[in-house]
Amino acid sequence: MQNKQLDFWIFYTVLLLIAFGIIMVYSSSAFYADKFRLDHLYYLKRQLLWVFAGLILMLLAYKFPYEKLQKKGWILIALSFGLLLYLFISGSSRWINIGFFNIQVVDIVRLSLIIFFADSLARKEPYLKSFMQGFFPHMFYILALAGLIVIQPDFSSAFMLCVIGLAMMFIAPIPVRYFIFSGLLLIPVAALLIQISSYKIARIVAFLHPETDQLGKGYQIIQSLISLGAGGITGVGFAQSTQKLFFLPEAHTDFIFSIIGEEWGFLGTLFIILLFFILTIRGIVIIKNIPDKFSKYLTFGLLVNLVFYALINMMVSAHLAPPTGLPLPFISYGGSSMIISCISAGLLLNISARAFSKSQINNIQFANRAVHNLKNRKLRYIR
Repeated sequence: MQNKQLDFWIFYTVLLLIAFGIIMVYSSSAFYADKFRLDHLYYLKRQLLWVFAGLILMLLAYKFPYEKLQKKGWILIALSFGLLLYLFISGSSRWINIGFFNIQVVDIVRLSLIIFFADSLARKEPYLKSFMQGFFPHMFYILALAGLIVIQPDFSSAFMLCVIGLAMMFIAPIPVRYFIFSGLLLIPVAALLIQISSYKIARIVAFLHPETDQLGKGYQIIQSLISLGAGGITGVGFAQSTQKLFFLPEAHTDFIFSIIGEEWGFLGTLFIILLFFILTIRGIVIIKNIPDKFSKYLTFGLLVNLVFYALINMMVSAHLAPPTGLPLPFISYGGSSMIISCISAGLLLNISARAFSKSQINNIQFANRAVHNLKNRKLRYIR
């Protein structure tokens, strides 16, 4: 096996995000652990365990010949349907207990959909302009999976699954009119689902007018804004947050970005945004340099999954989007999110290595042809 060229931009960016996450999980969870009379380092120890497992899986994903995933995406998508149906039939929550670890099924479903769509869109490009052969089958998979997730209920994760799937379809040669037509049909359905669900309406009302229910549905939003505002430019200092002292719920999970803003200030939040921006730029560079279509779609799907999740999480903390319960990749406390994020990063490193090696080979071949042509011209001139 040839040595792979490691993309240090992606690698060090991911390590920085993980390291910053470890620091912030400790800072935001220690008091929470004390409240429930747990070990002061209880959440930190578990996060370190998940980070360790995630880094191992990232290395395996980096070394794994990912092209073998082509034409096998249907196995992953079948597994996803099976797991979601199991949750529905058994009446379980969003999690499956596998002994020492609880895994959130929707995290597996997202990664499975990305791999399946990357393969399917790449193989079926000649037929994607057809509604029945291109657009409809892929849309069916999105809606079927999202429907099973909504039943749990988990409207936010279902929405994100739709965003990822539609984004991958949008960069494919599928006519835009199909998206417009489907949107006109699905928007009323989504509005109806929101209308018949009281807690979704409450979330939207709380987002629009959090001050009307400061101790209820609007409480998290208000406390998150207080946390971000208290940090100012440089923050109050590491571990000095007051909002994590049970004022801001989910401080070590969904709203960890707010604690970052309080302790590290605007500069700290800007640093996190910059890291995800670097990840985005490197993803775009990979897409431009990798020649095969499967790798392009796979890179784009993985990128949307990581970056858009981060964007939504930060927007929720800044009161720019309704509360969703979505984690901040690599940073929020949680095993499923960490492991899937690390696998995604490993696949990006893998694809980047392939793109670099092929680009290098093409440059060498181009240089060899140029030298060969130059020698031929000199010989003709001498003659």
